[in-house]
Amino acid sequence: MKLIFDHVGKYRAASIFSPVFKLLEACFELTVPLIVAGVIDNGIKMKDMDYVWSHVPILVLFAIVGFVSAITAQYFAAYAACGISSDIRKSLHDKIQTLSVSDYEKIGSSGIVTLLTSDVNQIQTGINLFLRLLLRSPFIVIGACIMAAVVKPSMALIFAGCTLILAVVIALNMKFSIARHKEAREGLDDLVKKTSNGITGERVIRGFNKTADDYLKFEEKSRKLNISQTKAADFASWLNPLTYAMVNLAICLLIYRGSVNFNAGTLTDGQVVALYNYMSQILIELVKLANLIVSVSRAYACVKRAEGLMEVRSTANNGTAVLPSSKPLSVSVRNASFTYPGNNEESVKDFSVEIEPGETIGIIGSTGCGKSTAASLISGIYDCQEGEVLIDGINIKEISASSLARSIGMSLQKTRLFKGSLKDNITLGRKSLTDKDIDEAVISSCSDDVVASKEEGLDYVISDGGAGLSGGQKQRIGIARALAGKPGLLILDDSTSALDWGTEKRLLNNIGSAEYKPTVILISQKVRTCMNCDRIILMDDGRIEAVAPHEELLKISENYRYMNSLQMKGGAK
Repeated sequence: MKLIFDHVGKYRAASIFSPVFKLLEACFELTVPLIVAGVIDNGIKMKDMDYVWSHVPILVLFAIVGFVSAITAQYFAAYAACGISSDIRKSLHDKIQTLSVSDYEKIGSSGIVTLLTSDVNQIQTGINLFLRLLLRSPFIVIGACIMAAVVKPSMALIFAGCTLILAVVIALNMKFSIARHKEAREGLDDLVKKTSNGITGERVIRGFNKTADDYLKFEEKSRKLNISQTKAADFASWLNPLTYAMVNLAICLLIYRGSVNFNAGTLTDGQVVALYNYMSQILIELVKLANLIVSVSRAYACVKRAEGLMEVRSTANNGTAVLPSSKPLSVSVRNASFTYPGNNEESVKDFSVEIEPGETIGIIGSTGCGKSTAASLISGIYDCQEGEVLIDGINIKEISASSLARSIGMSLQKTRLFKGSLKDNITLGRKSLTDKDIDEAVISSCSDDVVASKEEGLDYVISDGGAGLSGGQKQRIGIARALAGKPGLLILDDSTSALDWGTEKRLLNNIGSAEYKPTVILISQKVRTCMNCDRIILMDDGRIEAVAPHEELLKISENYRYMNSLQMKGGAK
């Protein structure tokens, strides 16, 4: 529960006031049966109506004060629960931002989404109930037993025995239900992941007429979740009936023993009513406590999942070095190797290259040869498992994340656009960017025709994922995003694949003639895209096969000549 205690902070007062006011309400509730007993024995039974009417205002006052106390307690409980859960969600979100891409992929997007939404909501509900009922319910139960002992000591044994048995039942329920609830949350993760994949790939699924197959997979995940949730609910399903049964049996025993004592003259009418009221209070509070245990068990399972995320040791670099701004950067990759988690073969093997400031380098090769992985190592998205990457002579692990983000611009083949204006999608919240920077990036990326085609211009609002924009338009917006900050190193990872040759040529010319002349790494499967680069790195099976300009590669590499002949139809020899 350390996660919750760490976030109580400014909600400490509310967390104290809520149970205090609940205890105040409970005190009045425990006193009422004694007053009622006095009214019956000394007023109604003795036909003393003055006594009765003199105590009615007291009961009304207790009711009003109890009501006000309950409302106040609920307010403080809701305030504390919402505040603490909101701060927990923010801490989880902040933690996620510190994770490396590898860490994020291990946890999974579905688990993170479930954690930030459903799990935190369960924690909020658990905190709310905890503050309102955890002290009140036991206080009422114990208080009712004590008050019963005051009324008739011998009858208090019935109360104590019933309470003890139910306490054991509730403890066993909590012990076994927490594990079941945790399993159910993990099943929800799987269902969210399947749903997310299905929605993302809707066009492909429909295009290949796989809707029925996708439905069957969803149904399977849903069935597994249903089974795990049913198991988790099994314990809760018999807790309330068992509580009712135990307390009602105790009430029957109480009425029987009360009638015996009444006939013997050792118990008055008012005392019998008071004892019954106390037993009824115990029944109500034990049912509330049973429901509280179920909710707290769910919340506890969610808290453990949240604490698991907070305890993840990030593998992201936390260096402090700073790269120069808007200056072409050198790149030195020395014997870099990388294997994706779960794979047996290296995706990049012994990758070494020296790139001079302002140089334009192409990386080309067949699908799956390691081009994008090499770009991810150079940009710092992934860390080398062997070897090292130096940017401007500094090991990339020693450079701060903020400096890398400012100095390295990267555009991917699949550009992720967010709901918002075109301007927002280009700036991504970078307040340092001026309107001039944005306009220059739009022109350099050949996105000016996209902006001009919209009546609102850069203020045109797109939906999540960029629906309504073509693949080429999305790629150009992504390139504008990378160019806007004038990075010293620009990496275009197959981000011109959806562009026609004329637009692609104009784009590359714009980048090549940029005033600040960035170092450019251009990744593509097309010879035509890379042929004008200063040098071209030819990759095959994760290794560098050759490094040379286009004309020289044609002479020294049979693989490159074959690739060129297929793509250029007898073009350059």
